[in-house]
Amino acid sequence: MGIALKNILAQLAALYPPEWAMAGDRVGLMAGHPETPVKVILVALEVSPAVVEEAKAQGAQLLLTHHPLLYHPLEVLREDQPQGALLKAVIQAGLAVAAVHTNLDAAPDGLNDYLARRLGLANAEILAETAREPMYKLAVFVPRGYEDRVRAALADDRVGVIGRYSHCTFASPGQGTFLPEAGAQPFEGRVGALSRAAESRLEILVPGSRLAAALDRLRQAHPYEEVAYDLYPLKNPGPPIGLGRVGDWPEPKTFAEVVSLVKAVFGPKVIRVWGQAPETVQRAAVLGGSGGDLIEAARDRGAQVFITGEARYHQAAPWGPTGPAILEVGHFESEVVFMPEWAAQLSTRFHEAGMDLQVQVAAREAHPCEYC
Repeated sequence: MGIALKNILAQLAALYPPEWAMAGDRVGLMAGHPETPVKVILVALEVSPAVVEEAKAQGAQLLLTHHPLLYHPLEVLREDQPQGALLKAVIQAGLAVAAVHTNLDAAPDGLNDYLARRLGLANAEILAETAREPMYKLAVFVPRGYEDRVRAALADDRVGVIGRYSHCTFASPGQGTFLPEAGAQPFEGRVGALSRAAESRLEILVPGSRLAAALDRLRQAHPYEEVAYDLYPLKNPGPPIGLGRVGDWPEPKTFAEVVSLVKAVFGPKVIRVWGQAPETVQRAAVLGGSGGDLIEAARDRGAQVFITGEARYHQAAPWGPTGPAILEVGHFESEVVFMPEWAAQLSTRFHEAGMDLQVQVAAREAHPCEYC
């Protein structure tokens, strides 16, 4: 029967919360019905006629893209114009279309983290922080002996994480009391009698974007019919969310070596370089897509080179020798390189969530322009 599209969208929202997207960005469901059953997902950088045809050929029900299908609102829907014709093709193919745009750029282990890894940058940090994720303390009361079971169910790559430590919890012993009423099916004790149980109060930190999923796992793992827990919003600063990454190469590179590495990672036919190329480079910043707005941030973070998809003339030209050397690899090239990795990540995530889905990456995606 497939997985209802709304359930897939909920999983995507947990991985890449819409609130991480930049103001005015368009993310989420672009076309289709939330109840559509999905078995096959095709991942692509953007919707194009060739990608729509490939989705049809692969039997996909969902086309998941980085670039939104409707980034600029339509004023008319005409089939003799490119956007109208594309929307017609999507609808006739029976495809649902969803986008994860700047929330994918900002996400931990998202596009920019991947680019930093591919470039070999060590200790990469967020280039420009845009938000701090709200944090909660979850305190749950667990019968003695079940702490490890509940702890294991709750902890993941972001729940129970403090710095470089995972599975961080605190447990304190105590006694719980309860009186099961008519119709209850108590884990211990009997209906109509006051019971006392040796319990532990187990505490764990949960980022807001993982709260719903953590509570679902808690209910599944906890032995009690009714799970008693407290949830506290915290003033502690949560993990930073933001665009771009900045880091260091373990050993300095010549500028020629940097150019060779960038060409190997992104595969551009040409690289446009702004500013003065340094003789040697150790610290670099990277941002997939359009990065002109973050040139100053790269300079302020000590980057000697800033690798990005594109920058407008009036963003890049004024920096000259005073800023980092700006390497433009092409908007398409700077992001399409992540699509196979993204598809692999999603396949793993859906499998872990018990969703039987095929996730494929578009093979027919082509650069929308030519170099002469």
